[in-house]
Amino acid sequence: MVKVVEDIFGIATNPFTKQAQVIRRYTMTNTNRLSVAIIQLGATIQSIQVPDAYHQLSDVVLGFDDVAGYTKYRNYHFGCTIGRVSDVVGNGEFIMDERRVIVSKNFGQKHQINGGFVGFDQVIWDLEMKRPDGVTLRHVSPDGHEGYPGTLKVLLHFTINDDNRFFIQMEATTNQTTPVNISNHIIFNLAGQSTGIKGIFDHQINIEAMETMETSNGDGLPTGRFKNVSDSVYDIRLPVFMGDRVRQFEQKPVKGYDVCFALDKEFDSIRTRYVGRFLHPDSGRFMEIFSNQPCVKFTTGNCFPQEPLGEPPILGKRCTRYWQHCGFSLQLLNYPDAVNQPDFPRIFINPGEHYFHETIYHFGVQESWKCCADPEELKALGEEPLRKPKPV
Repeated sequence: MVKVVEDIFGIATNPFTKQAQVIRRYTMTNTNRLSVAIIQLGATIQSIQVPDAYHQLSDVVLGFDDVAGYTKYRNYHFGCTIGRVSDVVGNGEFIMDERRVIVSKNFGQKHQINGGFVGFDQVIWDLEMKRPDGVTLRHVSPDGHEGYPGTLKVLLHFTINDDNRFFIQMEATTNQTTPVNISNHIIFNLAGQSTGIKGIFDHQINIEAMETMETSNGDGLPTGRFKNVSDSVYDIRLPVFMGDRVRQFEQKPVKGYDVCFALDKEFDSIRTRYVGRFLHPDSGRFMEIFSNQPCVKFTTGNCFPQEPLGEPPILGKRCTRYWQHCGFSLQLLNYPDAVNQPDFPRIFINPGEHYFHETIYHFGVQESWKCCADPEELKALGEEPLRKPKPV
């Protein structure tokens, strides 16, 4: 049985009315003590509490204890919902219905990134419904906002169940043809949000993708082509240790993963597929990811402050200092700059059509000793070897 509790998280300025507004938090808790907290500001996932193999609870999401933190560090997008179009719109424009649409350019005065100057991450979302197993938030994005045509009505459904699954479902409808590519940017550390780089580097990671999206060397825009991951640092189809892989980026311009994995180039939004599995062996916590989106953007906190350079840290929950590589994000979405890439799956929706995005995080515990046992040892002990989970 799931319980939903509402409390006041703080006060923020509404970017549309310019008036102060109360920010409420909705915390869902199941019988296994898994809890997920959502705040209205940015429809942000503020906390996910998960028990470990020793029944100790830890918050596995980076973030802040107050509104001020989310406001000060908004450019890092801690846990927030991103839209109307996630990631980049190259040159801040695209062709739609044989006409040029120019959107706001909030990245180097050349491109748009993550919805523009006031994207979904800065919106104070309305409560549509509080349900027995979660909450639904609502936002109506007005016609012309950040340059996008059409009034877009968006519903976000956040749900948990007693199988320790956390569902994020996003719906949208429009009165004019418009692009839609909504995502969420949770920053995880399954060792616990305060454990830093050591906790992150101990993770075993696996993403089932054979290709990555190619980007240009100049401005990093997608080229429309894909690269096979074989014999590269991006091949994580079998479990590898995060630290071993991130260290291989030390001599490269980008000091860690910042890559879009191609999960499905055809894109069937009806099908929810297995994406990957992340495990922290010492605590036993694991997270399996499922989604109907064709792409996952995987990053490892490369842009966070660097302690060796004397840069000031990001001060997070419980005064935790967040440094480079102290968290990772898995952003499920359609392909970046799909508005300008005809070979990418279509992200435009028309009046009468329905946008639907579903991502599921399944949390669980694996006893630490199983992480190191081989299949024969497990068989001798009467334990089942780990296998890829069945689709949900």
